[in-house]
Amino acid sequence: MSVPVLDVMTTTMLFPVLVTTVTVTAASLILYLSRPVLVVQMYMRLAVLLSGMKIQYVKLGDHSLCYGERGRRRSDKSSILLLHGFSADKFMWVPLVKNLSDYHVIALDLPGHGDSSTPKEDEDISFTGQVVMVHQFVEAIGLNKEPFHLVGLSMGGSIAGLYAAQYPEEIERITMICPAMKTPKDSEVSIKIREIMETGDDETILKNCLFIPKTPEEMMNMLNFAQFYKPNFFFTNQILQGAIEMRKPYHRYFFRLFKSLASWEHAFILENMAHKITVPSQLIWGEQDQVIDVSGAKVLQEKLPNCQSVDIISRCGHAINLDRPGSKTKAILKFRGELRTKQS
Repeated sequence: MSVPVLDVMTTTMLFPVLVTTVTVTAASLILYLSRPVLVVQMYMRLAVLLSGMKIQYVKLGDHSLCYGERGRRRSDKSSILLLHGFSADKFMWVPLVKNLSDYHVIALDLPGHGDSSTPKEDEDISFTGQVVMVHQFVEAIGLNKEPFHLVGLSMGGSIAGLYAAQYPEEIERITMICPAMKTPKDSEVSIKIREIMETGDDETILKNCLFIPKTPEEMMNMLNFAQFYKPNFFFTNQILQGAIEMRKPYHRYFFRLFKSLASWEHAFILENMAHKITVPSQLIWGEQDQVIDVSGAKVLQEKLPNCQSVDIISRCGHAINLDRPGSKTKAILKFRGELRTKQS
């Protein structure tokens, strides 16, 4: 019995596709099992690119700062500069950037994070030092030719606030999202941080620092207290191990930075400078934030001269970008007076 010519041709055409599919699947599985860090890195980079951001670099003396940029400057809408939290990077902003498709947005990798270079041991990495570096970046790319909207979360929120206090003429408005500060009511995480800092022992601090996980279990614990909605099945032991390996080269810098920012002398720096933040200001906080308690919102609201919006988001933890990205987008656009269409 002869085989129809069409069937032979179809089989011949599908065979290379089948081989390629099997090969790619097998290679992906091997990579997942043997080098999970590469899987995590590829996923994060792909997510940044799919959000519409173009990855760029700028040289500042000995430093190289990386940033993601989407869109172009517009005369009718101010540009938005995003500053991430401790040990995060531009990837953190992917959900927000995807929702801001009609805006010029820049997500900076702060020094020692993401694809930016790491400050030397003798460089100032305090909040004050971070503000200096961000200002150098803003000048280098010419972002301050027109006043821009500055948005920061956690560590980035405090840096944003201090930046606006020092350079008010450059800022059109500022959004601080659960900024790092000492709050009237201590969260369990802040209590643990204070306890290990009081030991004064570097080995004890590094071993017990909740923000520098060294095992998959510790990484999952960090995700659990950062989010209201607990991590899903995607965070397998392999993926968590990949995340640990990806962060490992940064541990030494993260430790230096953590000790600097968690010191008591910096606990009230944002609150003490709030009266100098005269530009239109917005506070966004997750109601169930277990890292920086929501009670900090009232403190800042009372001390900010031009606080125009306080948005407390329910069913939301510290990682607002993961828990409620749509609600965060709406709050920011409402603050800008530009909430016209439903955001995803």
